[in-house]
Amino acid sequence: MLVFLVLVVGKATWIEAKAWVAQVLIARAWEQTLADGGHHPPWPWADTWPVARLTDHNGRDLYVLESASGQALAFGPGRMATGDGGWVVAGHRDTHFRFLEGLAKDHRLSLQKADGHWSRYRVTATEVADIRRDTLQPPADPRALVLVTCYPFDASAAGGPLRYVVSMRTVASTESVANAETLSGRGYPGQ
Repeated sequence: MLVFLVLVVGKATWIEAKAWVAQVLIARAWEQTLADGGHHPPWPWADTWPVARLTDHNGRDLYVLESASGQALAFGPGRMATGDGGWVVAGHRDTHFRFLEGLAKDHRLSLQKADGHWSRYRVTATEVADIRRDTLQPPADPRALVLVTCYPFDASAAGGPLRYVVSMRTVASTESVANAETLSGRGYPGQ
């Protein structure tokens, strides 16, 4: 019984350690991207790389990875292919995108892209979509940002047909300056 307990605790500790190391490596790859604009996988065998840094309404940084594949989403939110329109970013409801449950209209987030430029976004709408009948189209407006995760947040099983969709639009720069302190009292990143 003691050996079994040690194995269970050891496995849980190993998973947590891997997750922490992965975030450190992704942050380092993001810094390299900001320095030279290139694609920098966080480890040699990674099939993804950071394309943006998202700061949530609580001031927590999340690194957005290229691709919303299952492998990429295990380490952070992923950008879905969208063409020339706005961005669609997907994440797991029980890890990186758990905070979406607490977002409400007019909450603000910030997004830093690979060129180093920060954009502020304001929540304009939240909705639950059923992928069996609703198609999630990327926004045509290049100033839009859509965050998507599975729904409901407290579901006992992963997956399912429901998605929680948060639609956002960029905030005008004068509005950003006037409301800079609304992001966790620490001001607008990049100002």
